[in-house]
Amino acid sequence: MLFNTQGILDTVTPPNAFLSAKFKRSFAYVTVKDRLPVIITQVVDHLARDKDKIIKEYGEDAREEVKTVIGRLSELKNELQTNKPLIELKSRKRDAYQWNTFLEDQRKAGHQEPRWFGTVWLYAECYMYRRMWQIFELTQSLAQFDYFRKLKRNSLMFSLDGCVTVCDRLVIELNRQKVPLSEVKEMFGRILKVCAILPTSLVLDWIANGGEIEVKILAGCTEGGFPLYIHANAVSSGPTSDPLDLAPHNQDYLLVDQSELIWDTLTGTPNTNHLLDFVLDNAGFELFADLCLADFLCTFGLVSKIRFHAKTMPWFVSDAMLGDVKWTVNTLGEVGSYSQSVPELASRWQGYIKSGVWELLASDFWTLPYVFSAMEKKDPNLYDLLRESSLVLFKGDLNYRKLTGETNWPPTHSFHTALKGFHPTNVAILRTLKADTVCGLGPGQAEMAEEKDTDWNLTGTITLPPTVTNVAGTITLPPIVTNVAGTITLPPTVTNVAGTITLPPIVTNVAGTITLPPIVTMSGHTL
Repeated sequence: MLFNTQGILDTVTPPNAFLSAKFKRSFAYVTVKDRLPVIITQVVDHLARDKDKIIKEYGEDAREEVKTVIGRLSELKNELQTNKPLIELKSRKRDAYQWNTFLEDQRKAGHQEPRWFGTVWLYAECYMYRRMWQIFELTQSLAQFDYFRKLKRNSLMFSLDGCVTVCDRLVIELNRQKVPLSEVKEMFGRILKVCAILPTSLVLDWIANGGEIEVKILAGCTEGGFPLYIHANAVSSGPTSDPLDLAPHNQDYLLVDQSELIWDTLTGTPNTNHLLDFVLDNAGFELFADLCLADFLCTFGLVSKIRFHAKTMPWFVSDAMLGDVKWTVNTLGEVGSYSQSVPELASRWQGYIKSGVWELLASDFWTLPYVFSAMEKKDPNLYDLLRESSLVLFKGDLNYRKLTGETNWPPTHSFHTALKGFHPTNVAILRTLKADTVCGLGPGQAEMAEEKDTDWNLTGTITLPPTVTNVAGTITLPPIVTNVAGTITLPPTVTNVAGTITLPPIVTNVAGTITLPPIVTMSGHTL
């Protein structure tokens, strides 16, 4: 096939430039060239291999439509690999107008047709997943078919042993009476680390294994001096060690641990507002861990209500949709023969959902190509909804890229500045590094990380704990393991904050930035 090299540059991504596959020596180029075509191929293989099962579930009409879908997916793959211009969506869904408007804006801004390798990496990647979904939604029988469903469900079932281990311990903690605040805080740090580090390090090698899954989960190993909470090759089972006990033992491998800042954010919230918005990332074990964290926060009164935000379509292979959340809770409630503690927790979660303490939401905005700084203008209703919350907790690398504008910032660039005005309320993000975008690091941190691993920000072995942005000012935070968020100087008028803070993970507040990992070390400030 003929590859159109128009606009391709044999160079690395320049500082402050948008990430793009047009830079041949970038991770974006490798992803668009190698990974995206393979994802399409694996969906085609899944359709061919499981055709009879799909027909049985979706009806005889699906027989011919499976063939049609396979053909159109092959055409899409060819467009990508030959670097064709991006085209308008033909979808009948309500988001198609915004997608086509975005494409037209890109044409005007670049004075040419955007191509797969020439446009912003975030746009090209999101566009591929949206084009894939369009192929299915334009059919009669397969319009609701989630072609990543098998992967997501297997990823949970293969790690069921790990779920049992966590549940056995967590049920005991949640049923305790009159727990001293100091003990609640200590357990909060453990659960946050499991949620922030373990799940984001879970690797689903679906692509490399022909659609079969190799699940690598926490075992407390380290490689190259960085925390690596994986390696159990759990094709048939998950981790057997208790993650809640293992988490503190990896403390020495964190560059900065400031989880206490998240604790202070939650416990310092006025009694009138204990609402948390939780923007989900992956299904499977990661979603399970997220629900464990949510239960802990509700049980001990750190929040009174949680709104979970899921995707509206199959997205980035493993992202959680509303159906994945419901299936996870219901499925874990039916494993009584396997465990008593897992169904007990699942029953609690079903109660939260029925009572409205947990609310499951989905918005088209999460699957649009816009960065989050555009939310206030493009989806003011969602932005206003987040304003009601005392904290918005984001999960995952993609959300980090959207928060920071898909830009190759210098590592020491202020996270607060990178947000470009996205300050609906306090914002936190838990992220494992799997893309070039990194900001908010202290001087020399990136260089030190690169000395140990030249691909430190791409392999997913380094986790950024939660980062916080505060209502007024800017906070400088050193990442828990590399990758956090900017510098914030908080004015004295800001309650409970004074001075400069250095932290990893990210919590963004109305007018500043704070980054916090699962356990905090503060310097030069008082909370």
